[in-house]
Formats: sequence, C-alpha cells, structure tokens
Amino acid sequence: MLSAGWMLGTFGLFWTGALAQQVPDPGQLCRFVLAATAAFAAGYAVSIRSRRPPVVETAAVSRRQRSVWVQRLVVAGGLYYIVLGVALLGEYGATGPADIMASLHDPAGAYANKFAVYQAQQDSGRTNLAIQVLTLLGVLGTVLVPVLVIHWRWLSMGVRLVGVTGVCTYSLFFLYIGTLKGLGDFVLMIAAGLVIGWAREGDPARRRARRRRATVVAAVVGVLFCGYMVNNQADRAALFGTQDRVRASPVVERYVGPHLAGGVAALVHYPTHGYLGLAYNLGTPFTWSRGLGSTPALASYASQYLDIDSSRHPTYPQRTEERTGWPAGLNWATIYPWLASDLTFPGTIFFMALLGCLFARMWRTSVVSQRILPSAIFVQLVILVGYIPANNQLGMSRPGMIGLITLLVLYLISTVARRYQRRTPTWLNQHRHEPGHRRPEWAPTGRFPRN
Repeated sequence: MLSAGWMLGTFGLFWTGALAQQVPDPGQLCRFVLAATAAFAAGYAVSIRSRRPPVVETAAVSRRQRSVWVQRLVVAGGLYYIVLGVALLGEYGATGPADIMASLHDPAGAYANKFAVYQAQQDSGRTNLAIQVLTLLGVLGTVLVPVLVIHWRWLSMGVRLVGVTGVCTYSLFFLYIGTLKGLGDFVLMIAAGLVIGWAREGDPARRRARRRRATVVAAVVGVLFCGYMVNNQADRAALFGTQDRVRASPVVERYVGPHLAGGVAALVHYPTHGYLGLAYNLGTPFTWSRGLGSTPALASYASQYLDIDSSRHPTYPQRTEERTGWPAGLNWATIYPWLASDLTFPGTIFFMALLGCLFARMWRTSVVSQRILPSAIFVQLVILVGYIPANNQLGMSRPGMIGLITLLVLYLISTVARRYQRRTPTWLNQHRHEPGHRRPEWAPTGRFPRN
C-alpha cells in the first residue's frame, strides 16, 4: 500500500502542477503509468499469497547472528562509510570542519562547486585508487543501515557508535557538496529498517508500541530531510535563476515568504516533474541500447575498461533530448525510459510485475525468516521503488549497482545451499559433526545411492 500510494500519489500530484499542461498525449501517459503500477501490484499480490513459506531460522541461529554476524557487519559497514566519507571529502576539496560548515550555509554554492570538481576530474583523467577499491566493496554500504536499525536493541554501545559515526561521516560528504541523493537514500533505508523491525515483533502490544516509536522516528527523520531539501532547493533556484520554472503558492508565500515558498514548490516539483519527461519519451521510437541503456553505471564500466562507446547506442532519455530538448542529464524522466532503453516499454511493464514479485518475496522473507540478506535486499528495493518517479537509482551509481548485484548473488548461493541441506538425509545432518562419525562410502555427497 505504501509503495503503490507513493507511485500513484506522485503521479496524481503531477497533474495538479503547471507541467501537466505540456504533456503531448495525456491518455498515453495515463495508460502506461497505470499499467506499470498495476503490473507491480499484481506481481506483489501473486507473490505475497504464495503458499510456500520462507525458511524460519532457529533460535540458536538467530542468537548467533545477533552476537557475531550483526556485530561484525555493523562494524565493517561503519568503518567502510567512515573511510569512504573521508576519502570523498578529501577528493572534493574539504580541508576541515570549516569547509563543511560553509557548505551548510551555502548548499547551492556547494552544489555548483561539485560540477567544477567533476569537470576537473574529466579534464585531467585523475582517479582515486582508494575510492575505486571502496566502490568494489559497495555491499558493505547496503547492509549497515538496515542491520543497525533492525538490531539496534541487541548491539553494544561501541558497535552502535561505530555504525552511527559511519552514517554521519558519509552524510557530511553529501552536505558538503549540497546533494540530496545520499541523504535521501539514508531516509529510505532507515524507514524500511524500522518497518521490518516492528513487523518482526511477535507480541501484539509490543508491536503496537514499537510501531508508534518507528512512526515517530521516521517522521522526525523525514521532517529534517524535507526541511533541508526546502532550503537547498530555494538556494539553488536563487543561484541558477530558475525561480520561474516552479511557481510558488500565494498562500504559502504569504506565511513563509517568497524564498521558502519557492523551496516548498520545488519540494513538490522534485518528485513529480519526471512524468513530463516520461511523456516525451513515450513518443520517441525504440532503438535498442545493447543492454547498456538501463544501467548507466554498467555503461561507464564498459566505456572505461572495454572501450565500448555507449554513445553509439543512445538511451531513450538521450534520444528524447535530441528530439524534444528535455535534458536527460538535468531533468528526470522516471525509471521507465531507462528500463525501456533495453526492454521496450511493454517489456518494462512486464519487468514491473517481476519487481513486484521480488519485492513481496523479500518483504515476507525478511520478516518471517529474520535473515540478513533478504532484509538488505528489501531495503535496496525500497530505494528502487522510492526513486521510480526519478530514475533507475540503483543503476546510476557504481557502488549501488555493485552492492545490489553482490547481495543477489549471495542470496542465490545461500538459497541453493539451503535447498541442498533440506534434501540431505536427516540422520546424516544430525550425526555428520559428531566425533568419530564417518560418511558412508555409498554417500560421498550426503545423498542416498542411486540403487
């Protein structure tokens, strides 16, 4: 309900703004968005009603996870974010707390300086080896926040401190460059972890109490993020002279002034304007992008290491920019044109059904089995769904793409191993680790003989 409400809510909010008047074919846009959302909901419904229950961990395994794996993952993830945050701050020119405070007072200027660093990196061909290595370890960044939030009660004070320090250090980098992306990811991760935490609570009274606490924490985090976003967007509009693109409400302007009213209007414009880009893309003919269009991070790797020129096979947003002028790298166009670059728009609807199935499976498995991998994958899917009105967020950055692929591979391996374990004879599983036990010659792999 939350996911479908977000997808349909942002689409409905789009029609209340001035951009809706520029849609070339409203009927086509409505049909596609409603079909994609319905496919997601149908896939979710089919998967959530599956009779096959997830594998439930034993109490001993759960305690061992909390005392060993959870502690290690939080420490590893916290140290990962600390090192990555410091490396990125140094790469983008931060020399101390004074620079970070200056960026907090001028987020628009910090946002503009970020592009100057981008250009300098491209002109000089400079690379940072430490950041490249940390990028390959992106899976550590995907597990820290959900594990930290879900298992907060069972963590020691020292482990909590390491995890929180890592999140704060990495957040400082995004505050320093005036960018909302990393902060938005953390907001979605925290909210998803809180939802998993209260859903796992067995006692109804404790579940209600934990749900109230989770709602309060999520609301506080969301309000803080929206407050910073309003100020950030208002400063950007003033710096880049884009106040005319978003019209502020006279009622809001009367109470908070023209500056903040413009920020509030930008807050509404931010997750909704991508539907106009989608409308333009729906009118662009399909040309296959050779498997590199839906995931820009993969395309960047192919260009850097395989010398594949992805510009020879432009994506839907790039070709739409040439046709209509809607900037592919500046404005959003929702996730759908990126996926359609490889799958076509009908194929994208089918993909949304598969996404709904996976979303439901990871949700139910993370709650019932209380395993770490399904929980981490579900949180990443929450990010994917949260950015549906914008772009294919998990495919935009290299750490995000590598982290999700690593989680899916590990989950596939663990699933195959569990199925093999369930097929192994019960008596062999019970006695295989006892002293003096020898595996029968007829069962070298733990299976009954063919005869």
